Amino acid sequence: MSEFLPSLEDAFKQFVDSPRYRPMTRSEIAGALRLPPDARRDLRALLRRLQASGEIVLLRKNRWSRPDAGRTVTGDLVVHARGVGTIDDPSRPDAEIRIDPSDLRNAIHGDRVVVERLSGAAAGRGRRRRPESSVLRGRVRRVLERRHAVLAGLVKQTAYYWYLIPASPRFPETVRIREFAPGVRREDGRMASVELDPWEPGAAMLTGRVVEDLGRPDGPGVDMTVLLRQHGLSETFPRAVGDEVSRIAAHPDAQPAGEGRRDLRSLAAFTIDPVDAKDFDDAVSLGRRPDGRWDLHVHIADVAHYVAPDGAVDREARERGTSVYLVDRTLTMLPRDLTTDVCSLRPDADRLCHTVRMTVEPDGRVAGEETFRSVIRSRARLDYDRVQAFLSGADERAVDDGLHAVLRDMAALAARMRALRLDAGALAFNVPEVRVELDPDGRVAAIRRRGADEAYGLIEEFMLAANRAVARRMSRARVPALYRIHEPPDEEQWAGMADALAELGIHGFAPDGPSLNALVARVAGSPIEYPVAVAILRHMKRAVYSPRCAAHFGLAFKPYTHFTSPIRRYPDLVVHRILCALESGDAPPYDHAEAARIASHASRMERAAQEAERESVDLKRIAYYRDRLDRGDTGPHPAVVTGTIPRGLLVEVIATLQRGLVPAHYLRGGRASRMAPGHTLEVDIARVDVHRRLVDFRPSGAPSDAERAPGPARSRRDRRAQRMR
Repeated sequence: MSEFLPSLEDAFKQFVDSPRYRPMTRSEIAGALRLPPDARRDLRALLRRLQASGEIVLLRKNRWSRPDAGRTVTGDLVVHARGVGTIDDPSRPDAEIRIDPSDLRNAIHGDRVVVERLSGAAAGRGRRRRPESSVLRGRVRRVLERRHAVLAGLVKQTAYYWYLIPASPRFPETVRIREFAPGVRREDGRMASVELDPWEPGAAMLTGRVVEDLGRPDGPGVDMTVLLRQHGLSETFPRAVGDEVSRIAAHPDAQPAGEGRRDLRSLAAFTIDPVDAKDFDDAVSLGRRPDGRWDLHVHIADVAHYVAPDGAVDREARERGTSVYLVDRTLTMLPRDLTTDVCSLRPDADRLCHTVRMTVEPDGRVAGEETFRSVIRSRARLDYDRVQAFLSGADERAVDDGLHAVLRDMAALAARMRALRLDAGALAFNVPEVRVELDPDGRVAAIRRRGADEAYGLIEEFMLAANRAVARRMSRARVPALYRIHEPPDEEQWAGMADALAELGIHGFAPDGPSLNALVARVAGSPIEYPVAVAILRHMKRAVYSPRCAAHFGLAFKPYTHFTSPIRRYPDLVVHRILCALESGDAPPYDHAEAARIASHASRMERAAQEAERESVDLKRIAYYRDRLDRGDTGPHPAVVTGTIPRGLLVEVIATLQRGLVPAHYLRGGRASRMAPGHTLEVDIARVDVHRRLVDFRPSGAPSDAERAPGPARSRRDRRAQRMR
């Protein structure tokens, strides 16, 4: 299947970055790109916009070029905990540019930056990096866009000035406080948010203005408030959004049936979601046909019916890109009246949907498919835990008797569909996750591994099938659209994956999907199951949204898209609108350039949301171990060794997935040499650094630092180990 043409911006950037490019005038560029006359005005606007952002420059004789052509790279800066920055090199897909802390020039994590390439490869430090041949050095030339305009952290005072220590290790540099906003409390040791001053090339340090006092560090909910400010997340919506939602909610069923909308209220549809879900945007129904095949319906909330393009709700949803699921709250993409009521497929209520109907063979192959708008009435609201209890035989009363037969049929059909997908080369592993349970005061009551794999897999297979059906319809129509693509690992990533797996004692696998699946099956249920999955995922490319109809390596699909979650993902809402236009014979609602802009922004917001979600879990998990240590409840905790370094053993607690270090001074008499990656041991909590989010453990039964002999030599070793940590 051929791929769609890139947007004008993508085409121009590829052209100007190519080795054959020489500075050209606008007319020469238009000719080289074979632009039609009506697109030349767009080219002029594009050139001016890229000039304003510093990505291109205008030379003598009106010729356009990259600044320091071949010497600079523009991209998003990633800053690691040790202060080292990296940026991908677009001219070399397998390479990245490493930026030492002294060369960041006050650029911070997430900034859009222009980086100058320096000669020579970077020496690898700390954790595993790409081979030296693919890692170059660079320095920041300028910051084009500051994605984190506000930093949150701890306010401290010296005899001469105030400063802020950012709460996230991603921001290792302190911020000199220039002033406090009127009415903001001045007190050493409180958490606050600082609005950063604009980036200046010659500034000696980050500076800013305190705009909000967030409370004492140990105050209830302060940790999550800090996280919200740090990531620029908001729980509230602009007034214009609320006004528009009020108008929508006043007429929720303006088109219940007819005019192209089928009445499917007689179908036995139901939802299956996490037990704590508040919005339900997908329902399923299954029935056997007279010929022995199955009619599988996937019903998705018709958000596009309620949210008009370019309205206040749509603009806010597009900016947010996705809902964000933190430990103690959900920051919804759409206002709650829409997510939990008007659009939500609540039981025993008529709801507008967009349905994918698939004819499925007994072996799981999809033999036919169609899409259309519908109205349904969900019969039940099930959750993964109850469905899992029923399917496993643990509790047949977990679901109503009337759903027993259809759930068993669904589970069997989903298993066959999954087997076909794996036979086609899809990757077969899921990374374990933990669920943090809070008490009424917001403190951690328990941390548990998530279960219900079979129940989750049932819904997952049906959603994947619906997404594929919609993607096929869009690709056949060859209209501008959004796809979900995932490129395979490159040669360097496969090599890095092999090295990481070798550290876990695993050798000899071929660089392809079936070999990875065989490896995952081999370690399933063992202590290294999770470390192996992480080692694989860390050396994979990230799945992204794209206007290109390319393959999805992890799922072994082409084409593929996201359609099934329009309540919480903006690309799904865009796909709904494209599908509606196809069904009604209308013109495509987006052009290629607009689809490319939406894809880029949605991918960036997805990454930001995932980072915030992981950080919320890390914060609560660290607080949990700090509390356990303070109460003297240090262990034991079953753990697995994930690596060895000169400073000791890297371990991971099996129950909570908390990573930590067993320092070498706890491992005397050759004990460390016997603990290869994959070995299990029981550990006790030794030390918790809340700010750096680090935990040190000691083998259970080993004396604590306070119990160890305090001789001078031992004390010096302890002090050295402490400094190294």
